[in-house]
Amino acid sequence: MPSAESIPSTSLAAIQDPKTNLISACERETPTPSPTQVLVKVTHAGVCASDLHLARKDLPYLQPTVSIGGHEGVGNIVALGDDVKGDWQIGDKVAVRWLHYVCKGTTTDANGNACEPCSTGYENLCPSRKVTGKDIEGCFAQYAVADSRYLVRIPTNVSDAEAAPILCAGVTVYKALKISQLKEGSWVAVAGAGGGLGHLAIQYAKAMGYRPLALDAGKKEICMELGAEAYVDIMETKDCVKDVQEITGGGAHGALICASSARAYADAVKYLRRAGTLICIGLPPKPSPIPVLPEDFIARGIKIMGTSTGTLPDTVEALEFLARGQIKPRIEVRELRDVEEVLKEIEGAKVNGRIVIKM
Repeated sequence: MPSAESIPSTSLAAIQDPKTNLISACERETPTPSPTQVLVKVTHAGVCASDLHLARKDLPYLQPTVSIGGHEGVGNIVALGDDVKGDWQIGDKVAVRWLHYVCKGTTTDANGNACEPCSTGYENLCPSRKVTGKDIEGCFAQYAVADSRYLVRIPTNVSDAEAAPILCAGVTVYKALKISQLKEGSWVAVAGAGGGLGHLAIQYAKAMGYRPLALDAGKKEICMELGAEAYVDIMETKDCVKDVQEITGGGAHGALICASSARAYADAVKYLRRAGTLICIGLPPKPSPIPVLPEDFIARGIKIMGTSTGTLPDTVEALEFLARGQIKPRIEVRELRDVEEVLKEIEGAKVNGRIVIKM
């Protein structure tokens, strides 16, 4: 196995205790890459709301089988598995992402048909996928593994700390805007606009030619600085729906719900204009049906869609916006020992922008 010199036998990771569920920085054996994997020396890792869901185990379909979270990792390859192919080399700057592996059409169903999601542009929905921080130990660690068959190279002209949030938060909102199929100049309402996903959604929307309208509580300054054309404070407004409709001249063409809030979804259904599109991103901690009626689809023509991260090409495209200087994540750098506290801050909606862990 080709490797860099002096890989330690043990290294630090933020590990969740199975009894107390608390996360703390501890020594563990440095992972050894499988034949198709690379070992990455992680420099930075963003902290995502999905890390919170995994740690709290509050979503039935996101039950972790590993004790180390983190899926927005950036670092350099220090070891190659024996079967790693392509032009991957020791020292390459790469990503440790939410999607560790997808089959890319190599698996078949009972009728011999290739994996449908992977074959139709929805590889992020591959039933054979492996998720970092859920199925594979994550990158809240000094060293983590990534699969060379589904690996993303980080542009050399961007900082590791700023690249990290793009790997989940950034590509997720970018993908949401792509599938919305809105026309240039359309109004896009962003709920949870001052948070990790929302603050990037404002910037991507602006860069893609849309008119972002930010919705959040007490975060007007950051939202306007990042390019929002207007702002509605959901705690101060007397009528959020009316405010959005007045600002946009009849309702938003699109709404990205980055907030983990049932109210955000309910309001969005009402403030969308005719033929508007609602994109579901944020996951409320409790089951929260969206209050929509058949007539909303029939008489108003609204559409409701959802997205979970993006494909490998989506990630590359999202990183290109960063490399071109069209977006700039607002980050706060913390230490590995702070992961538990950071998750509590996310839980209490106390985070502006994105918190990034420095190893």
